[in-house]
Amino acid sequence: MATPLKLLLVEDLEDDALLVLRELRRGGYDITHTRVETAEAFTQALDQGPWDAIIADYALPRFDALAAFRLVKQRGLDLPFLIVSGQMGEDTAVAAMKAGVHDFLLKDRLGRLGPAMARELREAGVRAERRGMQEQLLLSDRLASLGLLSASVAHEINNPLASLMANLDFLLEERGEHDSGPAEGPDSEQAQALIDSRMCADRIREIVRDIKVFSRPEDKQRGPLDVHRVLDSSLRMAWNHVSHRARVIKEYNATSQVIGGEGPLGQIFLNLLINAADAIADGPGIAREIRLVTREEEGTGQVRVEVHDTGRGIPPELRERIFEPFFTTKPVGVGTGLGLSICRRLALELGAQFGVESEMGRGSVFHLLLSRADALEPQPSRELLAPTQPRCVLVLDDDAMVGRALQRLLGAPCDIHVLVQGTTALARVAAGQRFDAILCDLLMPEMDGPQFYEMLLQLAPDQAQRVIFMTGGAITESTRAFLDSTGRPCLDKPIELQKLRAHMAALPPLEARARA
Repeated sequence: MATPLKLLLVEDLEDDALLVLRELRRGGYDITHTRVETAEAFTQALDQGPWDAIIADYALPRFDALAAFRLVKQRGLDLPFLIVSGQMGEDTAVAAMKAGVHDFLLKDRLGRLGPAMARELREAGVRAERRGMQEQLLLSDRLASLGLLSASVAHEINNPLASLMANLDFLLEERGEHDSGPAEGPDSEQAQALIDSRMCADRIREIVRDIKVFSRPEDKQRGPLDVHRVLDSSLRMAWNHVSHRARVIKEYNATSQVIGGEGPLGQIFLNLLINAADAIADGPGIAREIRLVTREEEGTGQVRVEVHDTGRGIPPELRERIFEPFFTTKPVGVGTGLGLSICRRLALELGAQFGVESEMGRGSVFHLLLSRADALEPQPSRELLAPTQPRCVLVLDDDAMVGRALQRLLGAPCDIHVLVQGTTALARVAAGQRFDAILCDLLMPEMDGPQFYEMLLQLAPDQAQRVIFMTGGAITESTRAFLDSTGRPCLDKPIELQKLRAHMAALPPLEARARA
């Protein structure tokens, strides 16, 4: 079977062009070609590419091969470029090769044109693959650096945000107005200002949470999660790109949680949303919709997630190629060709099925089949601590503002002790003081949470079982392994008061004499 070859031929003589084409057909090529004779025609032909190879006569009346080669290099194209000539001296040939031309042949000795073309096409493919690998490594490095930066920024924001939200909750609880409804009464303006501030803080918390999710797409942690929450998080991240191109419709019908990781799933959904938006053409009278659908797959133990678009569709011959690394149908400079390849890899790592259905002119549907989490992890009770139940609580956080905010928020009947150094807390335990609960930050400069816990475990094992960790989001693989090994709960900052109180309520109270 002949090999397709799209050839740009720079030649002024029709007979010489026919000789070149005949020799290539003998070499097993099915040729589609364009012949040009001038720089203007050559430039226009390059614009109409892409081309598989270029063959140029060395000298034409108004153009020559080396000028053509310079135009190719200026555009950054890496194509097999071969020179043919009726006569060429050794010095001329050497100069052409030094310039970067891949090979040269004499017109009366074209017998090796087929093998030379095969060699150059093969080597061009190797160079393209090598560049692709280098680009992927550079992209991975950039994503890793961006992930580290994002995680660091999210962590730094979370500490002051935790203090802000705890203080707002304290003020709203003092007023008895912890809701989002309209405030009434003589202090309605002040109360409404607090409610509005709390709602804005909630929005900031969601943004920071999204950053944390997408800063670790390679997170290997798997567990039950709400797929709708991850979809919404991805949609918020893509909103600026999606909102002006399409109307988003949600059809969330699944009720089960799924097994997965927030980072990988979020990356998959983000890529699919951006691709869906890019597939929708501009113009009047065009339906512009992106539909997010979830449903239970009866009898399979799976949840199906679909991303529909009303775009132009994918030709049948490309429906498998779109998953190849660096293959893209988007214009140059718009896409890397890695998005769907990454989606498929992440889906395989999750143990999920990933595919696409498409109809030309009517759009595409990308689907993901995820395992249901039938055995859900027990959720802590959301009941509040009984107000008559006293507790002695230690808050250990190097950010004193966070500690003071939690002190105000928990308030009476709790006796709150705020410390910023683990060594001071250990000294108090060594002196005999006991706490009903110990709220400990994971990341602290002098002694971090894991170090504090290990020393506390040796000093007072009963107290170690009362530790509730807190984190602003900077969790490494080793930290996660530590949390898994201890089984101690860990709450994300800003702390949700209901969850904190529920975890504290699950701890049995100490005997009164043990608190002294």
